[in-house]
Amino acid sequence: MAQLNALGIGVINFYVQWPDDATRSLIQYRRAYQNDFATTSIHDQKPIWWQIVQNINTDHPNFTPSKNQCRNKWNALKSGYENLKRLLVGNPEGFPTRMPTLHDERFHEELSDKFWTTERNYLLLN
Repeated sequence: MAQLNALGIGVINFYVQWPDDATRSLIQYRRAYQNDFATTSIHDQKPIWWQIVQNINTDHPNFTPSKNQCRNKWNALKSGYENLKRLLVGNPEGFPTRMPTLHDERFHEELSDKFWTTERNYLLLN
């Protein structure tokens, strides 16, 4: 491990290239568990992400992302969706934008219903 860190390779922050089919599965499972996410505080969502990891590992035995990698990929997909959406409408609000990734473009349509923005009952989460 010391050699990896000396080479500038961080083991914890190791970049994972997500295959398209695994990314699609992540979106599908995240959609399937939306009600659980909407009714669970962020602090208590670990078991939900763990179930998503297990499902992806079952569906894609040659690709085994961690819970953090799944959560990070999900956040990157949402961010990429918002970025591309801004670019497509000319960014009238003037938010900072970046060049879309291939996954931003490939999965934009699947995220276009913004299913993750459903109303939450914050009284249940206190």
